[in-house]
Amino acid sequence: MEKIFDKPNFTATMLANVPYKDMERTAEVIMKYFPEAPCLPVTTRSMRWLLEGIPCLIFDREKRSVFLDPSPEREHELIEFYERYEQQDLDYFATTPKTAPFFHIMLEKLKEAHHPSLKWVAFQNVGPILLADMVKQLNGRSSFHHETLRDMLIKAINMKSRWLEKKIREELPEVEVIAGLAETTLVTYTSAGGTGTREEIIDAINGGFVGLTGLTWIHCCANIDWTLLLDSNVDVINFDAYMDSDKVALHSKECKAFLERGGMIGWGIVPVVEETLSKESVQRLLEKLEWGINLFVRKGIDEERLVSSSWVVPSCETVLLSPERSDLAFSMTREISKIMRSKYGFDA
Repeated sequence: MEKIFDKPNFTATMLANVPYKDMERTAEVIMKYFPEAPCLPVTTRSMRWLLEGIPCLIFDREKRSVFLDPSPEREHELIEFYERYEQQDLDYFATTPKTAPFFHIMLEKLKEAHHPSLKWVAFQNVGPILLADMVKQLNGRSSFHHETLRDMLIKAINMKSRWLEKKIREELPEVEVIAGLAETTLVTYTSAGGTGTREEIIDAINGGFVGLTGLTWIHCCANIDWTLLLDSNVDVINFDAYMDSDKVALHSKECKAFLERGGMIGWGIVPVVEETLSKESVQRLLEKLEWGINLFVRKGIDEERLVSSSWVVPSCETVLLSPERSDLAFSMTREISKIMRSKYGFDA
């Protein structure tokens, strides 16, 4: 069944990883700046919440690394994993309050606030290609290059995302869910010396979203072969519009087809590098965003379709900023959203 979603019309949202530690402040900031489309935050550097339900893990505390070991001695773990997957046992892949209390607390805060403008709730999971680069084989190679491990990670990410979507719908049944995957290492596979076939990459991206009924969102803040995302089944492509609008616009034919099938663009227009952010203003960022939009339009993309299908986002997560600078990035994102909505008549 075809998925049909309301258009964002320059609604502001965010990426999950933030520098705040106190959940009271975290929830307050997110609901203040993103009342229509908050994202469940991630307030830890630990990977443990990502790894629940994944078999064959080896934790090397000395190297502060995690590896995957698909040796015959661990085969029973893989068998159980695939049995749980075949049974569609979403709870086996749950993100628990022990490893990710921030998700559960934020959902409670959103329920308590009952904000009248709340329309979407986003979550961000790691994409299967990125996770395969983070959790390598014992020989140090990306797990993406091991057929069994690649398949397992795609399925694990998919099941965790489906559990998160289900959890949000249970707690906030009136909202639409945005299921986000971050794929920030795709450039490794798409550069001149990259590895991994086009088909493998697109299949992995699509596999991460199988069975999700909400809006699917891919974040990539490096310059890649953008047709890999434009030709996938994803609903929203979120790129670093502060740096790469012209590079994405090079693929105008694919962008046009993507938007015509209902695709949307997440303009990551507010920089999250400390030195860059400190030099910018809302007015300068508005000019840069308008420049990017006009570039797309000059390439033959329908302006009305483009602007109605646009989100406003920081260029990446704010976790490396100070809490005060993160506040600034979110404030600027919100202000740009309000100005663009007013300019194009979306605030009526």
